Amino acid sequence: MENRAGVRGNYIVPVVGATYTNRNGSAYICREVYMFAEARLERIKDSWTLYANGVQRYEDGTIEWDYSTGGYWARTEN
Repeated sequence: MENRAGVRGNYIVPVVGATYTNRNGSAYICREVYMFAEARLERIKDSWTLYANGVQRYEDGTIEWDYSTGGYWARTEN
């Protein structure tokens, strides 16, 4: 599937515990996988967590998703 810039990505099943870099440069860790190309991802820098639907990886190794739902700030230990 092509993104807005016309770059092609391939849908993937993220791996729990793996770290991925979004095309905007933010690093996310995969916390759970639900179905093909659907996962709970947590942004490492601030614990923002979302449910990514339609996760795609591009030739440069970065990822994007079709849309996200249920975003929230993950609880962190102090």
